Amino acid sequence: MKHSLRGTTALACLLVAGLTPVVLSTPASAAPSGLQGDFNGDGYRDVAVAAPAATVNGKSWAGQVAVVYGTASGPNPAKHQLISQNTAGIPDDAERNDQFGDQIATADLNRDGYSDLVVGTPHEKVGSAQDAGTVTIVWGSRNGLSGGTTVKNPQTLYGSYFGLSIAAADFTGDGKPDLAISAQSDARTPAWRIRLIRGPFAKSGTTGKVSSYSPGVDKPVLTAGRVSGDTKADLVVTGLRPDHDQLATAVYYRGAPDGISKAATLRSAATAAIGDLNKDGFGDIVLGNPEDPADEPSASTGGKIHIIYGTSSGPSATRRVSLSQNTAGVPDSSEYGDRFGQALAIGDFDKDGYGDLAVGAPGETFGDDSDYRASAGAITLLRGSAAGLSTTRPVFLTQDSPGVPDTVETGDRFGQTLLASDVNHDGHADLTAVAAQENDPEGAAWFLPGASSTLYSTTASTTFTPARLGLPSRTYTEFGAGLAG
Repeated sequence: MKHSLRGTTALACLLVAGLTPVVLSTPASAAPSGLQGDFNGDGYRDVAVAAPAATVNGKSWAGQVAVVYGTASGPNPAKHQLISQNTAGIPDDAERNDQFGDQIATADLNRDGYSDLVVGTPHEKVGSAQDAGTVTIVWGSRNGLSGGTTVKNPQTLYGSYFGLSIAAADFTGDGKPDLAISAQSDARTPAWRIRLIRGPFAKSGTTGKVSSYSPGVDKPVLTAGRVSGDTKADLVVTGLRPDHDQLATAVYYRGAPDGISKAATLRSAATAAIGDLNKDGFGDIVLGNPEDPADEPSASTGGKIHIIYGTSSGPSATRRVSLSQNTAGVPDSSEYGDRFGQALAIGDFDKDGYGDLAVGAPGETFGDDSDYRASAGAITLLRGSAAGLSTTRPVFLTQDSPGVPDTVETGDRFGQTLLASDVNHDGHADLTAVAAQENDPEGAAWFLPGASSTLYSTTASTTFTPARLGLPSRTYTEFGAGLAG
């Protein structure tokens, strides 16, 4: 079985075989919302769920992306869409081991007011080049996602894995979203690159200028956000150190009118999120170390997170804080294999103006010898404040928490993937979370609406399975390997 290279760390499209088309149109007089992740422009953000191991027309690991459209009640599984390379209007064909959807991102790339879906297929064979990789833009419209365009790969090579990671944001500050895409430049002497493809993007395939950068890490994973408070997005790159295939590191690139500029090496980290935790106008960087690095013997064995506060000149060199489940005020305790920091998401869940942090620990284990539930998973919610990230009134979320559907079970891996976005348009950020092995090996997703006092709603939280979105039940599809919206 072929596995993803993910770092250690889309009304023709509706005519999917076996599914009844769902009408997703907005009123004829309505203008699109312009919200990120709102593919049909109706004012509600939508949620794309990757399933890169899904079988398509008998082709195993061909990959699909399931899109759940948003409503005032959150994502509605009845309003869904399955997209693969066999969907009408999507370039290429579904083939074994392509892993369409291994990476997904969203942005309004052609600036028509509808958010578009960007899909990476890093194992796509291009010509005779195996694993060359492709990236596809699936275009938003008033009827939802429809039709696609291939983003030109600047260097089509065997083993380049173009689309291994994708970040969509306006890095140059010109009002035109760009794409940062990681790829390998030569499989024989591996050298990983970031390709910055400037907007605007057109359905004909034209783009702006392309630049290449060497981050100095292997298998780079890209996270975009505004750290320095200006109009240009910045980029945090996490990946393996070239000199040590078990240790991860993070590098900061600052957005600039002519591209991105490498500004700092931060510290060891495998995951990242960017958001304003203290409402000072600067984005703060949260880095996750779900596997404690060997060069930090004092680190706890269950994972750590590191907060680097933003300034006008970028990440602060001095204002940095590290937390684990052994830190005073952080729920639970650090235990081997918890993988605290495996997933990170920042959003204002309580609508107080400060970004809050969700931390996934999918390896969290519960019980004792008579009732032992290994790797059931948990999520910790920490509040933002004027002083920064706070350990006051945290929330420890499991499938046994009040109002959370289902129950804690061995191997669920609740909190494996997280997304913060205001789906129901009530001003609170909502949390979408994946339990990768729920109903082993199927997986499932939870929608946890934000709430002012408790950070998540104890009365309106819901869950949905792959089968509700048209994917097969009791089948491994790597459901929720990525979330975007």
